[in-house]
Amino acid sequence: MAHRNILTLAALLAGGILAASGQSPFCGAVGTEGCNAIAADSPRIAAWATGCTVVRGPVDIADPEGEKVRFGTESAGIGLASSLTTDAVSLGDGGSATLTFAAPIRNIPGPDFAVFENSFNDSFLELAFVEVSTDGIRFVRFPATSLTQTETQVGPIGTLDPTLLNNLAGKFRIGYGTPFDLDELRDSAGINIDSICYVRVVDVVGTIDPRYATRDAYGHIVNDPYPTSDVVYASGGFDLTGVAVLTTLSGISSATTAPLTLHPNPAGQWLTVGGLTPGIPLRLYSLGGQLLRQATSAGTTTSLFVGDLPRGTYLLQAAEQSRKVVKL
Repeated sequence: MAHRNILTLAALLAGGILAASGQSPFCGAVGTEGCNAIAADSPRIAAWATGCTVVRGPVDIADPEGEKVRFGTESAGIGLASSLTTDAVSLGDGGSATLTFAAPIRNIPGPDFAVFENSFNDSFLELAFVEVSTDGIRFVRFPATSLTQTETQVGPIGTLDPTLLNNLAGKFRIGYGTPFDLDELRDSAGINIDSICYVRVVDVVGTIDPRYATRDAYGHIVNDPYPTSDVVYASGGFDLTGVAVLTTLSGISSATTAPLTLHPNPAGQWLTVGGLTPGIPLRLYSLGGQLLRQATSAGTTTSLFVGDLPRGTYLLQAAEQSRKVVKL
């Protein structure tokens, strides 16, 4: 059904029917009827990315001598998506982030994962394409659609209408992720939609200049705020805050009913994890996804020794919850 809907939409676009009728074919901003945004605290979230590798793009692709973005660190892409606009990693023009997970993402009824960005409102939207892979070599891109006009450049603080966007990460404001349904890629070669191990987020270069522009699945230039360069913070383009793995409501584990608590955090020698149910597996990962510690909770709290780990940021996962851990 999804493929038929996409083909129908492509035909309508080719004939200019949607433009002529003034219809908006996709869901709107958070809080509007039919919005499919995923809240960062949604009970549908089963896990978060455990690893993040970023390839930085330039602050402004039209300036070949300019610097690459530096804002944020890869740790911003793992674990629970932050509610702070400053806790993000900038990809820069055309840059990318590749996320890995503790377990492969499976195709379930409805959306399977969601990508989060740090937009401060419902209309200043910095967009990205999303690709998935089973082996880390062959990536398949979700068929993105942008119906935004391309006659006038959306400026650095310009706005977009989310009802004209589909399968583009960054469609919703901070705290709400854009969902993606693997079933749309069912006929794609080289991936197993029941075993997706990598999600790649690729910044949309929002310029309408054909020398640098990026295009959606139907050949349309994707127009979004450009340039978004910040000289002081060396930021620009899509700002990633996290990628969540989703589950069906009926499949949600009841293993942890209360939010995890970490004490102390930052941690020195020992990290005490609270809010547990006995028998819950705990795993501590490096930012690159390497499993460093694992234990099983014997009660409502469990302590992990972290004294021999280097200073830095790690990811703790317990059942369906993930938290960032800072080691002093």
